[in-house]
Amino acid sequence: MNITKQQVDDLNAVVKIELQPDDYQERVSQVIRQYQKTASVPGFRPGKVPTGIIKKMYGKAVLVDELNKLLSESLGKYIYDNKLEVIGTPLPKKSEKDQAFEEGKDFEFLYELGIAPHVEVTMPKNKVPYYLVKVDEKMVEDDVADIRRRYGKFSNPEVSDETNILYGEFNELDSEGILIEGGHKTTTSVSIEMVKDVQDRKQLVGLKKGDVIRISPRKLFVSEEELTALLKLEKGSPSLDSDYQFTVMTVNQIEKAELNQELFDKVYNDGSVKTEEEFYTKIREGIASYFERESDRKLKKDLKTIFLEELTIPLPDSFLKRMLRANQEKEMDEHTFEHEYFHVAEDLRWNLIQGKLSAMHSIEVTEDEIKELSRQIIRQQFAQYGYYEMEPDRLEDIATRYLNEEGNYDKLDRSIRENKVFEILKKEVKLDMIEMPYADFIGKLNEKTTHEAEHHHA
Repeated sequence: MNITKQQVDDLNAVVKIELQPDDYQERVSQVIRQYQKTASVPGFRPGKVPTGIIKKMYGKAVLVDELNKLLSESLGKYIYDNKLEVIGTPLPKKSEKDQAFEEGKDFEFLYELGIAPHVEVTMPKNKVPYYLVKVDEKMVEDDVADIRRRYGKFSNPEVSDETNILYGEFNELDSEGILIEGGHKTTTSVSIEMVKDVQDRKQLVGLKKGDVIRISPRKLFVSEEELTALLKLEKGSPSLDSDYQFTVMTVNQIEKAELNQELFDKVYNDGSVKTEEEFYTKIREGIASYFERESDRKLKKDLKTIFLEELTIPLPDSFLKRMLRANQEKEMDEHTFEHEYFHVAEDLRWNLIQGKLSAMHSIEVTEDEIKELSRQIIRQQFAQYGYYEMEPDRLEDIATRYLNEEGNYDKLDRSIRENKVFEILKKEVKLDMIEMPYADFIGKLNEKTTHEAEHHHA
């Protein structure tokens, strides 16, 4: 076997692999012998089929299969041994030599490689905004009220009042108040306290099971998020503006839990909260911690945009586009393909930047860190279904199986590495700390940069 590389330019190379019969013959013969042991051919006893017949039946397919395996192994080893920093997947290139797939022949195979560019990373010169949410007392009181409701006692009054939650069915109406055949229909809960306008709230008071009323959800809820969640519709759906027939199925009352040691222990089972003041402090810390994670999410997005805009990183675009074309599941029109490629290239550049930062700071990810993250993921998945405590052996077994699923180990390794890179950036980049009300912060989270407006779908 002979492997050589031709450097086309800084970002492209072609590897040539030349094979002689000695390189593949034994592999092919081993497979043929295995076929011979198991083949069922009329007129011959199992295991006694002549080699010539087996070769005639399976020889070419076996040869092609073993050549492909050998080429994959050899190319991967060559890239590793020569420390080639490739980007994307090697692409087969048609050889100028005509070759028939027959045993005893010499073969020549060509592969195009995309070479990763050299990346130099410098920190942004200007300060980067870091948006902080001001935790106000209303947030704390709302959280406390929500916790007291969640841990409260349920009952079903005969008739609704302003403190109740109605569970019922929504059926879409036309402008004349007639049910639309095939119109939107859903069952959901309506908290009467959440309805902003006092007059609108009154139409939901005094209802009992089986009562039917006509309501306009758009008038009941000012927030688009509340409205879409209530009707279980996507933003922009015309059905959000319709009137609905609402049929009451149950009237629910939640008696809020008392602020006492029983509640404190249910919420914080580590015994850390003994007083109402400590309970409020914990709630405030929890809200601040949540908003810090959201602030970090915004900062990650902004840092990616800044680095991509400030650093010029060339890519082997022609090679990468051919690679994507070769691997795409369905044909795309040129506009859609270019849009998709823009995002692929953007992610590749960002990965190269993060890789460089990781190398600069000698970031390492241990197997213990990957295993612990897999356990956290499994715990979170089970917690969604109400299982908060898992036996250690069972947790370990499920987490191990999760890690063994294709791609999960590398995905977790990448996630931990990215978080470590971000923590370093957060310390090294000059941050401009800006505190603002929650509503303004949400506006910051949702605002689109010029870059996004040009290249991202709405």
